[in-house]
Amino acid sequence: MPTQPIVRYMILCDDWEVDPTNSRRVNILGLISNLRSREDPPFPWVRQELCVFLALTECRGAGEGDIRCVFEESGEVIFTTAKQSVQFGNDPLEVVGMPFRIRNCRFPYSGLYSIQFWYNDDLVEERPLRLR
Repeated sequence: MPTQPIVRYMILCDDWEVDPTNSRRVNILGLISNLRSREDPPFPWVRQELCVFLALTECRGAGEGDIRCVFEESGEVIFTTAKQSVQFGNDPLEVVGMPFRIRNCRFPYSGLYSIQFWYNDDLVEERPLRLR
């Protein structure tokens, strides 16, 4: 029976890449917690790409995960990724990577956003993202 994973790490970043010499190692590039629009007017603003890397554990069975971006002030869902299927083994101690590349992220307002990981339609983890 599938169980909800535990998120060891949820990292917002510019990019991630699998190490060419070790496929179990992932390099994270450009950690993100704050973004600043340099456009005039500043909003709405489109970021070419936002990456989210998850390291999950305590997983069994199969499931689907997606990333949702919510504007904290109103609760409005700004964007949602397509659901990704993931198949876990039976070892709950194994750490499983689940990466997302989100392209053309449109942020309509300045302020605080919540980047959320949903698994089988349940909110599992979230990280703040401030836009100025």
